[in-house]
Amino acid sequence: MPGGNGLSRYRVVVSQEPSDLEWDHFVAAAVGGAYQQTSMWAQVKATLGWRCARLVLRGPQGIVAGCQVLLRPVPWLGAIAYASRGPLVAGHDPRALESLLEALDELAVRERVLYLKVQPPPGRGDIAVVLQAHGFVESALDVAPAVTVRVDLGRPPEALLATMRRNTRTNIRKAQRLGVQIREGGEADLGTFTRLLEATARRQGFSAHPQTYYQRMWRTFAARGHACLLIAEHEGAALSSNFLLGYGDSTVYKAGGWSGTRGNIRPNELLHWAGMQWGRARGHRYYDFEGFERSIGQALLSEHPPDLSANGLANFKLGFGGDVTAFPGTYDRTYRPPLASALRRFAPQLDRLMPLAHRALDTRWKTRRRR
Repeated sequence: MPGGNGLSRYRVVVSQEPSDLEWDHFVAAAVGGAYQQTSMWAQVKATLGWRCARLVLRGPQGIVAGCQVLLRPVPWLGAIAYASRGPLVAGHDPRALESLLEALDELAVRERVLYLKVQPPPGRGDIAVVLQAHGFVESALDVAPAVTVRVDLGRPPEALLATMRRNTRTNIRKAQRLGVQIREGGEADLGTFTRLLEATARRQGFSAHPQTYYQRMWRTFAARGHACLLIAEHEGAALSSNFLLGYGDSTVYKAGGWSGTRGNIRPNELLHWAGMQWGRARGHRYYDFEGFERSIGQALLSEHPPDLSANGLANFKLGFGGDVTAFPGTYDRTYRPPLASALRRFAPQLDRLMPLAHRALDTRWKTRRRR
């Protein structure tokens, strides 16, 4: 269909194809393009009951904008939907963005969407202004981290080590000296990874995804060189494991597990250091810990940062010399008029509903220290 407001040079195509290489290449090249907008991620989320609808805006030279939306049915009522790290726009053409948002409205009506959450990509905070003009309301519940810690990989290893805190640097060298070995695993090692993740889940009281979820993640991303499974071993025993996704300009720490044993030989610091080397070898700009408690991150970015000496997780992540980085937050819109005024009125109180909503959206933040 043509773009709205007479923008006939744009054509919107709606796709639900599981795999879309052209779209994925566009995502990788776009400002803020992240794995959450790829067709590969849509395939992973399908294992949890989410269905994708991909809006692609085409111009004379190809894709100029787009947004991948994930939808889940709500019995008898319609569906809920969200777009994480989207929409993506090549350049800053406001007409392209307007046309895309009109198509998003049409999709929401057609799919009987009750509630839509949109979180713009990194580096595109300007999109938030346009979303608000289209009736979106700022949300207290994010669908992807709004604050994270990123290590700039555009430096040689010696410089990266030099920017780390002394304790982190010492622990990396200690693990190496005591014989901790890091190896890259494959699909056959997903059982080990899942076992370590489940051990962490039992200690920390959360529910881990099943192994089939990570199998799909591995098969879709690793087949195209965008995934890495690292395993830390000592004297033949697997102690910890990290699952990394690499896309666009970042290597992202997606999930990790630790057996809870031999912590004195510091396998986890060495594991992240190995992940940084994997990212550097692939030309990625950042190593992203994917998630930092929002309130703490915002406080650290203020004029009077707090003392975090008692916060083990924050100190662990910051110890690698990364920068606390804020991304655009999430914006909500309801397509049922009776709910619209309620959304605007009660959005500031949504914090109390976040645990339930996180479970519904299946978001997993790495907000606990491995212990």
